[in-house]
Amino acid sequence: MTPEIRLGALCDHALVGQDGKVSLLGIFRNISVSGLPAQHPRMFLVAILGLDVGPHTVVVRLLRPDGQQAMPNPPEISVHAAAGQDVNVIVELNNMSFTTYGMHRFQVNIDGEAVGELPVTIAQMQPPGDRRKSN
Repeated sequence: MTPEIRLGALCDHALVGQDGKVSLLGIFRNISVSGLPAQHPRMFLVAILGLDVGPHTVVVRLLRPDGQQAMPNPPEISVHAAAGQDVNVIVELNNMSFTTYGMHRFQVNIDGEAVGELPVTIAQMQPPGDRRKSN
């Protein structure tokens, strides 16, 4: 089987219940910031993977709009796939730093091969508009 991402999301919080079900809260694709550099305090990357039975290594890289890597030490997770079951990967990312606007991509690599990406756009917040009352 070719490794695949069956579901992928960025969200404010994620957890796995006792029954193995993944719950996601606050799914997003855009982050608005007042200026650069900016830090996002906490987010979760969730990937539900279809893999061959056995051990695998999952690495999550953050790529800037120019394609350059933005995380010096990307998270690396060891997983073990069982027959007939998906593999849940939940990565907590704290104080993520962004130095450029535009579409960044979280690239999911399995056993050294890029299998998919989750985009997140960093955009500048619009200043509050003129709030004059009209009668």
